[in-house]
Amino acid sequence: MSSPNKIGQRLVAESFVVVAIALWWLSSAQFPPNVFPNPIQVFWELVRLSTDAEFWGHAAATGIRVLLAVVLSTVLGSALGILPRYFPWLGGIVDDVLVPFFTSFPAIVWAILGTVWFGLTGTAILIVQTLIIFPFCLVNVTEGGKEIGREEIEMGRSFGRRPWSIFWRIELPLLAPFIISGARISYGVCWKISLIAELFGGRSGLGYMMQWARDFGSVDSIIAICLAIVFFVSIGDALVLRPLTQLFQPKTEAGSRSKKGHQSPELLVTPTVGRG
Repeated sequence: MSSPNKIGQRLVAESFVVVAIALWWLSSAQFPPNVFPNPIQVFWELVRLSTDAEFWGHAAATGIRVLLAVVLSTVLGSALGILPRYFPWLGGIVDDVLVPFFTSFPAIVWAILGTVWFGLTGTAILIVQTLIIFPFCLVNVTEGGKEIGREEIEMGRSFGRRPWSIFWRIELPLLAPFIISGARISYGVCWKISLIAELFGGRSGLGYMMQWARDFGSVDSIIAICLAIVFFVSIGDALVLRPLTQLFQPKTEAGSRSKKGHQSPELLVTPTVGRG
């Protein structure tokens, strides 16, 4: 059974949604429907989109690019984040050069450069997405690697394990919560980034649909597409990423008890990208 505290939190959250919709409705009455549509108008636009094959084609294009970008950024960020553990001289490059550069480089500039370098193609969108969300996993894994103590590695060596076996059986499981946490953050951010990339250089995707809706003054379509994206992000997080986070969370908590000051990956400071 749910605790009274959780029930209270849920009631507060649901009440907030009801109040927000009511304020939306009242505010929309002060503007023309083509400027600020009311909730009913947006709802019926969502219904129309849900039965539109073209919408699902564009949603699939965006979703596939998001998944590929998250996988690529997670692999690249994890690889670079782990390297300083084996090659300490790379630590300065990662911490003092790569992390500051990628976390402060404006997302909008990546979108502009992507269209200049690769044209109006799906490849350009994928590369832009990967470059923008790459710092999230890089920072998480880099900090996670610093949290792994030498005692775990020495314990593995004392049992005669080879370096590859130590990495696969000891280090990777300890880093997994940080990797998954970075991927989870990247997934949510990447859906928003995809709209920027597709607006600049897309011929398919939900961002391209939003550009089309903007050109025709269809504000209800723009809001409906945004709500659909929120739904897609929530479904992916609830069905895949959140269960993976919970699966590895006990290991993180156990590690925090065995080592004083050990941080959970959820508490790490993540980079702020997309400035400007």
